[in-house]
Amino acid sequence: MSYSEGHPIKLVGGRLALDFVNTADWTPEDEVAHEKLTNIADLETWLRALNLEQTEPVQDLQSLIDFRFRLRQLILKRTGDSVLNVVQSLDFSRAGSNASIPFNQSITALIAASAVSVLTDNRELKRIKMCPGNNCGWLFVDETKNGRRTWCSMESCGNRAKAARHYAKIREERL
Repeated sequence: MSYSEGHPIKLVGGRLALDFVNTADWTPEDEVAHEKLTNIADLETWLRALNLEQTEPVQDLQSLIDFRFRLRQLILKRTGDSVLNVVQSLDFSRAGSNASIPFNQSITALIAASAVSVLTDNRELKRIKMCPGNNCGWLFVDETKNGRRTWCSMESCGNRAKAARHYAKIREERL
C-alpha cells in the first residue's frame, strides 16, 4: 500500500531529509523492502502531510527516488560521494538564480538544503541512528538526553520487537 492508497505517513526522522529517506522501508542489504512513493499522487500526499504542497511539481519521480537512495548512502557513509556531489547531481535550473528560496521551491532543493544542514554538522551526524526493526531501516535523529533511542517509533517497530521477545520467552519456557 502506498501513501495515496491510505498508508499512514509517519514523520519520525526529525529532519526533512531523513523523513524523505524514510519514504521507503529498507532491508539490511539497503534494498527497498516497501516503496511508498509509487506515483506522483503518493508524493503529493506525502508533501501535503508536511505542509509542502506549494512546492514546484515533480516531473521525474524516478530521479527523485534515485536521489533518495544516494542520499541514504551518503548519510550512512556507505559511499565515497560527497554532499556537494550528491546535491550537484540535482537539477536546480528551475529554482532560480537568486540566493533566497522562493515559496514554491522544488522539493529536491528543500530536501538538499536539509541534507546539507545535517551532513555538515558533526553533532547531528553523531545522533543519526537507523531503526533495527525488521525491514524498516528508517533513519532518525536521536534527540533524547541520554542518546539511547533505539526505534523509529515505539508504537511500531519497538512494540513488535517487545512482542517478539515476549513470545520467544514464552515458547522457551514451554520447552
